[in-house]
Amino acid sequence: MGIFSNVLLSKQDEETAEILKNINIFTGLTPYERTKIAKFFRQQSYDPKARIMKEGDAGDRMYVIKSGAVKISKQITDKEEQVLANLVDGDFFGEMALLDNSPRSASVYAVSKVVMLELYRASLQELLNKEPAIGVKVLYNLAKILSERIRRSGDKIRDILIWQAIKKT
Repeated sequence: MGIFSNVLLSKQDEETAEILKNINIFTGLTPYERTKIAKFFRQQSYDPKARIMKEGDAGDRMYVIKSGAVKISKQITDKEEQVLANLVDGDFFGEMALLDNSPRSASVYAVSKVVMLELYRASLQELLNKEPAIGVKVLYNLAKILSERIRRSGDKIRDILIWQAIKKT
């Protein structure tokens, strides 16, 4: 039985709702709203070294790490990859797939046994239909996150261009 009398939750949904409160895509959601969205997540386990997603594949979901660790890497050449990030419990990735099915920009591998909470794009669309107020909050937070990343990328590009200009002189 859940924490709200009018929302029947499994223990897994309650755990998911608790994890979501610390993830910025779900900032501003009330405890009740988190319990509603928790029902849209699916739990999946991955063994160490398992590929969770492959660079270039179409994306259809975002991932929240419930437990374990993953590495995100980008293929540089046929034989060389660059690790971009290591993520652990409470971190998330793949959120752009909630908006479109563009190719994944990197691959993700389990470093240890990993339990993921997965939110599919279709589930978010269902949430938007059933609970539009919650969906709008999630999409607004997602827009803020992506805007911040674009700004940081612009700053990095500026720094690279300045560095290249300095090297030419």
